[in-house]
Amino acid sequence: MNKREEALEERLSECQKKASEHQSKVDIFDNHVSAMENRYAVRRERYQNLLSEFIEKLEAKTETPRTAVIADLKARAINERQVEVTRALQADDEEWQNLAEIEAKKLLTLVINRFARPYCPERGIGYLNFDNEDQKKRVLGEEQSNLRLIEKICGVDLAYDEHNNSVNVYGFDPVRRELGRATVDRLMRERNAITPARIEQLAEQTKKDLFQRIHNDGNRIAKELHINNLSPEIKNMMGALRYRYSFTQNQHFHCAEVGHLCGLLAAELDVAVADARRAGMLHDIGKSMDHSVDGGHAVIGADFIKQHGEADHIVHAVRAHHFDEQPSTNLAYLVIAADAISGARPGARRSTVATYTQKIHDLQTIARGFDGVIDTHVLSAGREVRVYVDGKALDDLRALDLSQKIAHKIEEEMQYPGQIRVTVVRETQAVEYAK
Repeated sequence: MNKREEALEERLSECQKKASEHQSKVDIFDNHVSAMENRYAVRRERYQNLLSEFIEKLEAKTETPRTAVIADLKARAINERQVEVTRALQADDEEWQNLAEIEAKKLLTLVINRFARPYCPERGIGYLNFDNEDQKKRVLGEEQSNLRLIEKICGVDLAYDEHNNSVNVYGFDPVRRELGRATVDRLMRERNAITPARIEQLAEQTKKDLFQRIHNDGNRIAKELHINNLSPEIKNMMGALRYRYSFTQNQHFHCAEVGHLCGLLAAELDVAVADARRAGMLHDIGKSMDHSVDGGHAVIGADFIKQHGEADHIVHAVRAHHFDEQPSTNLAYLVIAADAISGARPGARRSTVATYTQKIHDLQTIARGFDGVIDTHVLSAGREVRVYVDGKALDDLRALDLSQKIAHKIEEEMQYPGQIRVTVVRETQAVEYAK
């Protein structure tokens, strides 16, 4: 037992000796750390004094407070970062736009080449020529009394053009214009005696035939596009579009084209083809009644089809196809694209000198209405606006913002087929004189 105690005491003594040695090392390291802390505190205090002295001398020399210098440096850093971010975003935007444009062109080329419907234009004729003097006398009557009676029955204005030896038909309602034209045409082919009673009879027969053609045209276009469950009122309005023209383009056939094209686009993008054809066909139905109802034809048409049972997404696509309502569905954008294809294709529409001149004037007025614009040029028959700005007044970031603002204002204030490109040209000149 004594031996075991002696061994334990010996081990305890050794442990105490080692612990003493470790404590001695710890004390030495602690003293070293304390010395280093003291040296760091002295140097830190010296650094703070030097920094304060430097700042005081710098403020005295530049006569600028410290807070102002810091704020200026922050502003510069923020501006530099904004420029870098803007350039990066612009580069990404251009890259994505280029990729999207390439894919869109491929898709449009495919769809246009698959569109087999003929592009034969149908122009409205608003006048009728007389074959001879006898026919003219019989049709006009005494002091053009027959024309006055037809005007009263059909609700149009008829004017005899002595220079061209013809009768011109005028009126806001396209169906009434056609009724007046067809009645005069029947009267010109009439072999019996022309009396007021006979004129009323011919006008009534013409009216029945016209309404039957309108009914048949409405059924035909719905059948052609395989559209079911269409109300009779909507079909009649689609048939009435046969006598409505926009920039000389027949709107009945235009709606059929848009229905076909919208369906083809939808098939490529996994959108419901039946809905696309329906929305495309109905997109301009408001033009059949815009002479009698206030508002844009997109809003008028959307309200009309909603009253006659069309689904909300079809109504939205019709209302949004001219951005009267912000498009929020793929279907709405497809209708916009199909409408642009049909309206902008070669030979579809023709502008008069007056409308073309007005378009150029409107584009220049809108572009020149912004600050910093020096001059504007309208190119490519009104499909591009080139805006020259003061390089000293506008930087690159503001020039980019200006192009977007001009484009948005053109969209809001003008009606046009296709698209209009807005290019802002910012010129920077560096001038120095050699003496």
